[in-house]
Amino acid sequence: MKKPQMIRFAAFVTVLAVLLGYVVYHRTGPAAVSTGHPSSITTNTAEAKLTQLENYFVNFRMQRDRLMSQEIATLESLVKNPAISQSAKSEAAQTMVRDTEELKQEMRIEGLLSGRGFPLAAATVTQNQVVVVVAAQTLTSQDVAKIADTATTVTGLPPEDVVILPKS
Repeated sequence: MKKPQMIRFAAFVTVLAVLLGYVVYHRTGPAAVSTGHPSSITTNTAEAKLTQLENYFVNFRMQRDRLMSQEIATLESLVKNPAISQSAKSEAAQTMVRDTEELKQEMRIEGLLSGRGFPLAAATVTQNQVVVVVAAQTLTSQDVAKIADTATTVTGLPPEDVVILPKS
């Protein structure tokens, strides 16, 4: 991927994360007024819990995208710096490509998991490990298998290198 494409991709991802955060934050209007009926209290509590979970995942993605954008900007400045050796420039360029690939894998994992019944999920991919956090109090063995299969298919890493964490 060429430098201008990486910059555009990083900017696109950042804008997308901010828009997603805005939509999730503003989609839930003012909290419903409790009527005093026990079911409305339970509903309000459940809605508050869901909003809290949504905010966790939105904030996670926004923070990840912000850090990625900062890292790419730093690496790009190293590549453009004439005082830096060619080997350091090459290493910085390779790191940018690897980081961009990992980010794309994270986004693919999250998108596929959403389609497989886990709409609130966040993935972190490194060269030797995938960590997936999903909104759930508990996970069945079938859930774990779906999540691990998705992560291993996208990254090519073996299942033992996939860490799955429920978030409630």
